[in-house]
Amino acid sequence: MKNLVLTLGMIITITSTSFGQLFDDWYDLNFDSQFGLQHLTIDTVSNPNNIWQIGEPQKSIFTNAYSEPNVLVTDTINFYPTNDTSIFFITNVAFGQGFEWPHTVILAGQYFVNTDTLTDYGKIEFSPDNGTTWIDMLNDTVGYWYWDSFEKPVLTGNSNQWRSFWVNLAELGHFYGVKDGDTVLYKFTFISDNIQTNKDGLMFDNFHFEDWVEGIEEVGYTLIKSNCFPNPLDNELTITFSNELNSSFDIYLFDALGNQIYKSKTNSNVVNISVNCLKKGVYFYKLVDLNKKEFTIGKVVKE
Repeated sequence: MKNLVLTLGMIITITSTSFGQLFDDWYDLNFDSQFGLQHLTIDTVSNPNNIWQIGEPQKSIFTNAYSEPNVLVTDTINFYPTNDTSIFFITNVAFGQGFEWPHTVILAGQYFVNTDTLTDYGKIEFSPDNGTTWIDMLNDTVGYWYWDSFEKPVLTGNSNQWRSFWVNLAELGHFYGVKDGDTVLYKFTFISDNIQTNKDGLMFDNFHFEDWVEGIEEVGYTLIKSNCFPNPLDNELTITFSNELNSSFDIYLFDALGNQIYKSKTNSNVVNISVNCLKKGVYFYKLVDLNKKEFTIGKVVKE
């Protein structure tokens, strides 16, 4: 296969309102056109035997794409070989500020797996620093990986059909120091042992990427300090912040996926929010003064 020498690219949409400014970078990669392929690298220079290919699946089990006609698959025709390690990369620039602010960075897609269970498998890894450090997204227990509980991929064995996966990586920006403009990489690896099982391997289709945040990074807004307690939460969240002029602040509370679950207003420098009904997890608060152009944000945990 000819090596794909690809450059970075992004789709940027900016819509401005008085406080609804949306900075984002999102795209889909379905392998049926050239759209989005600038993000993909299949390296056949350092690994001439790399078996990842784009095309129509014509195998024993893999006969159809999720969206016709093409997929990214471990060889479009042949069974995967023994003793194989094949890799492709997807490269993104953190532009939408979802990594920098606690909001939304999504990696999603469709996969189909047909392998010898456990001994032949796929991996998904994430690098916050352009390849210097790699984190196993499926097994890491240190960072915050917000996999949808029904859609964390199992890249070994037999899925028997197309299945979806979805994860929000926004919290990793704070955890691993990803800033706006940094290059982040996703590495997808397929590994096989020395036993030939005549199985089809692994294929992906309809990758979806989002990186965005709404509102808090308005040009000219000033970040002010705030404190919150208790943390971890019990039944009530208390937020204290500087508000000497008793200005009117909008109060927001978001869940780990960036969904707004609470909104109110205050003219005080102390906010009390009942959180007794919240489920266990990570939450983010945001307080904004539209007139003075000040805001504050923070993270809390409900155990």
